[in-house]
Amino acid sequence: MTKPIRALERGLEVLHLLRQHEGRSLQQLHEASALPKPTLLRILHTLEAGGLAWRAIYDGQWRCSVMLTLGVRPPERFLRLAELAAPHLAALQRKALWPSDLLIYNDYRMELAESTRRLSGLSMNPRYSLGYRVDLLLSAPGRAWLAFCAEEERADALRHYHAHPPANARGRAVLAHEIDLILTETRTRGYAVRDARFGGSEDDIAVFDDGFDAIAVPILAGARVPGCINLVWPRRYGLRAKVVEAHLEDMRATARAIAESIPG
Repeated sequence: MTKPIRALERGLEVLHLLRQHEGRSLQQLHEASALPKPTLLRILHTLEAGGLAWRAIYDGQWRCSVMLTLGVRPPERFLRLAELAAPHLAALQRKALWPSDLLIYNDYRMELAESTRRLSGLSMNPRYSLGYRVDLLLSAPGRAWLAFCAEEERADALRHYHAHPPANARGRAVLAHEIDLILTETRTRGYAVRDARFGGSEDDIAVFDDGFDAIAVPILAGARVPGCINLVWPRRYGLRAKVVEAHLEDMRATARAIAESIPG
C-alpha cells in the first residue's frame, strides 16, 4: 500500500474534530487530538487559508466552514454571514478602536452573529453572547433593519408587535407613537441610533443598563438586508457626534464590503 501522508492525516483529523462541534478552542483541540499546539496552529491556519475553517472573533473558537456543511444540513445563514463578515469587522475595529457587532434579523429580533468586543478589551454586557437576541424597536441594529428592509418585512414585524406588545414600557411607547418618525429619520440620516432609554435587554433601563451607546448601518444586498453592523462605546463619554463624524463612512464601507462578499 502507498504510505499515507502524515501531514494530511493530521489536517483531516482536525477537520473531523471541528465538524463534531459548533466551536472549539485551541486548548480543546490540543486535548482531543494530542497534537502539539504549534502544529495545530499551522494546520488551522492552513485550513483557514483554504476556506475550510474559520475563527470567530467573539469567542476565539475555531469552526468548520459552513460551506462544508451545506450538503449535510440546511445552510445556517447567520454562521455563513458571520464567517464572511469576520475579517471586515476586525479591520473596522482596528481603524475605529471601538468594537462592532454583526446582527441578523431572526423571528422578530436581531440576533448576535459576530462581535469584535473581545478584541477591543471593552467590558461586555454579561448577557451578551453569540445568539443573544436584541430588541428590534430600541436597538440601533433593530432600527437600521426596520428602516431599510423590504416594506412587507417591516409591515410583518410591526404587525407582530402590535399583536404582541413589547414587555419594555419604552418599547411600547415607541411602537405606539414614534416608530414611523424614527424610521423616516433613520433613512434620511442613513444610519440608526440606539434609543436613549434602552439598556441592552428586555428589562427597563432602571433594572438593567449595559451603559453603552451605539449607531448602526444596514448591510444592503440588492433588495435584502441580510444583517446590520453597529459600533458601540460607553455612553458616559458622550461621543455619538464624534463617532459619526469619524467612523460612519468606515462603517458604510465595511457594510458594502460584507455585502459584496455574499455569494450570488
